Amino acid sequence: MPARPVSGWWQLAVAALLPLNLELLLSLVAPAGALAERREELYGFLSLLALLLVLLTRRLAWLRPYRRALGLAAFVYGVYHGWLAVQHVLQGDPSNLLFLNQATQASYWAGIVALAGLLPLALTSFSGLQRRMGRGWKRLHRAGPWLTLLSALHTAWAGVHFGFTPFKWTSAALLAVSLAMFFLRRKPTSTPFPQELT
Repeated sequence: MPARPVSGWWQLAVAALLPLNLELLLSLVAPAGALAERREELYGFLSLLALLLVLLTRRLAWLRPYRRALGLAAFVYGVYHGWLAVQHVLQGDPSNLLFLNQATQASYWAGIVALAGLLPLALTSFSGLQRRMGRGWKRLHRAGPWLTLLSALHTAWAGVHFGFTPFKWTSAALLAVSLAMFFLRRKPTSTPFPQELT
């Protein structure tokens, strides 16, 4: 008898607790404030990793039961990453973005658009809304892979240890992996698992 699928609300609660658990772990392994400048990057990487794993669920059947949880975790990590970026990079004032150079602004806007695009996907990752929206739900969630690519571009462009100026091999590797996962994905076969954030 197949296991009963875990509700979307439960998975959302677990995703929301992930940053708290990670913060507690970081507080145990490092002095207070020691990782302040790295936490924002860390959560951005975790968000992108979760999005890439969502793409992988199309090929790895054992990951499919975790698809919704991964998508919701990607969104929650992305929100926390954005909040930390405002606090630590923009000194608590989002309008400071306008004083950065144009290339840096563009890289930040790529991340902002990707996160804003994930919001409706996260809000509709529940079985009841999926049924009510019908085919409109599938059309909406087809934006997932494109938002993953945009997130990868933002990470490679804006990340402190990456950056296109100079164009470092880490940026090229990150984008190459993301593009490969995007283009090598195939249409999923019929499956009992929901296709959130695809």
